[in-house]
Amino acid sequence: MIQAIFYGNPDGYPPIINSTRLLAQAGYTVGILCRDDGQDWRIQYPATATVRRLPETSRRTWAAYLAFVRQVLRQAHAEAAVFVGHDMHGLLPARLLASRYRRPLIYHCHDFALEHDRLAWGGRLVAAFERRWARTADLVIVPDAERGEVIRKTLQLPQAPLVVANAPLQAPPPSQRLPQSLQALGYHWQRIVLRQGNVGPGHALEATIRSIPSWGSKTWGLAVLGGGDPGFKRALQQLAADLGVQSQVAFLPAVPYDEVSEFTVGADIGHGLYNPINLSHQTATTSSNKTLEYMAAGIPLLASDRPGLRDLVSRYACGVVADESNPHSIAQAVNRLLANPEQARQMGANGRRAFSEVFCYEKQFAPVLAWLQARGI
Repeated sequence: MIQAIFYGNPDGYPPIINSTRLLAQAGYTVGILCRDDGQDWRIQYPATATVRRLPETSRRTWAAYLAFVRQVLRQAHAEAAVFVGHDMHGLLPARLLASRYRRPLIYHCHDFALEHDRLAWGGRLVAAFERRWARTADLVIVPDAERGEVIRKTLQLPQAPLVVANAPLQAPPPSQRLPQSLQALGYHWQRIVLRQGNVGPGHALEATIRSIPSWGSKTWGLAVLGGGDPGFKRALQQLAADLGVQSQVAFLPAVPYDEVSEFTVGADIGHGLYNPINLSHQTATTSSNKTLEYMAAGIPLLASDRPGLRDLVSRYACGVVADESNPHSIAQAVNRLLANPEQARQMGANGRRAFSEVFCYEKQFAPVLAWLQARGI
């Protein structure tokens, strides 16, 4: 039994979904203790995995978290062979359980809060526990090498963390779900630039919409797939209207994780721009599931012009980079790809090959399975 702890909803968290499937495939039973946020995204977890969603007992953030920790300590499996804490809120109860039962501890640190001054006081206290206890973990997993180096230094880890890229398990088959969904809403575009994931600040969507008047054709459009702040979406729609490009911007509702790839594979460009507003966005080369999902789908990347992403795009010849703050730079990148369909097709094929040979989650997660098996777990 492997006991995982996550202070959130794992249904929208690919590292938990995909690692659970691989652990089950390897013969492990997995128990996930998580917070119940009232949403069920119909994820098909393996038969040997259980997901126990713990209800919130307080509207106050700090009190709700303490209640979550108490529930985890009461309901965790005492016979678990290893405890896995996901992100800093999962580390605290996982560390307590690993100490109580004298079992190994894995810390899967995906999102790392380097900027403490941006956290509420409760978050700062949890981060202080992270800085005290992360170094006691038997294994630390991170999704990106650059982020891992920052984490290693900040948390004073005794050894380099294991990098497991946040990739999907497999490449998706062909699907027309994206163009069909757009057509049902009245959008009949010849080329589609897709941005998937939660819609919010920091994803260069404002600059991308500002770039649309300089795109090479009015039959090219930007599709945004995912949930997020409704007010922010309305502001983006108003911006598109102000620029006269509202017919080239469409918002599609969020879908379950297992269905996202059915949309991705129908796009012509995968939009992976990030404004460097925090460490997560600054080190999003292989931590961004959307980037690797675009590669798995065989569509070329539009990535931010920063060292890690520039190296990825160059090494695998799988897309182009742009200055995410500059509409002119974004328009140039979009025009370069969409005006040269054969080049774009080859870049997409290169990305898909890199995914199959390097980045698919089964290959990325193999060292974790080897670590468990080497310890008789």
